[in-house]
Amino acid sequence: MGEEFQIRTYKEFNDYYAAANTPLRSKHHEFNVLRFCDLGEALVPSMGPFSITYFQVAIGSDLKAAVGVFDIREEIEEYTMVIYLPGQILSWEKTGNWDGYVANFKESFLNLESMPQQMNSFSFLHSVQPLVVPLSKKEYKLLSQFFEVMLLEQEELEEENILVIRNLLQVMIVYINRIVTKVKSDGRFVALQYQRIATKFKGLVLDHFLQDRSVAFYATLLEISPAYLSDAVKKVFQTTPKNIINEITYLHAKTLLSSTDLGIKELAWKLSFDDYSHFVKFFKKMSGLTPAAFRKTLKKEG
Repeated sequence: MGEEFQIRTYKEFNDYYAAANTPLRSKHHEFNVLRFCDLGEALVPSMGPFSITYFQVAIGSDLKAAVGVFDIREEIEEYTMVIYLPGQILSWEKTGNWDGYVANFKESFLNLESMPQQMNSFSFLHSVQPLVVPLSKKEYKLLSQFFEVMLLEQEELEEENILVIRNLLQVMIVYINRIVTKVKSDGRFVALQYQRIATKFKGLVLDHFLQDRSVAFYATLLEISPAYLSDAVKKVFQTTPKNIINEITYLHAKTLLSSTDLGIKELAWKLSFDDYSHFVKFFKKMSGLTPAAFRKTLKKEG
């Protein structure tokens, strides 16, 4: 059995910046805005797999890169928005010029409770799948104005500047939600209480799927019945809580199979399967392939 593989989780912006080998450092622990052109020439060419505990929104008029969320990898070039969310397994590779902006911010800074009817309904904040969204030139210009004002306010971190940045982020998220909803074509109204429960459930699964994969466990955390949880998830995501738990577990399994050389028995143990055969059956049910066969297809493609 080889060395234990651990996906690095970045909780602080400056730890992430240090790993990326950029001289930039954040002066505030809950938010930071930057221009790609300020990252420096020594920036590492790629990072990942890794995870973050905060939100990262990047927009670029020129953004040649390969970005990954779990095992899904997308090639992007220009007028694109990339949203990385807490709990996702991420990667990126710089394949050309980058011109644009990045905002890093923690959920605590957003102060979502100050506008619950709006913010809690934005399901993109709790997405599992990649959020790589094409932008029109008009949309890019609009969003870039938010970034420029936040950069200006960031120069001085007095209480008033921080308030302005928080308010700008909240408004920018409203615009981002409109763009994501339009692209993803799933903007129909869902009862607010169902939306709150379903999105919180998905976040809890990302945090605890290695600990417990039963629907009852998450219903207990949410202080509701399993039946009510199932109803909320079905109305919001058109699937079942168990399917979401399985999807997240499966995405992590695929990522580990593709990004590490862990033995399959060790991988099953890391994913909290009590028996190797149970993991093999689970993976085959989800993908149609055994873990070993899936890994072989990756080698052939490579």
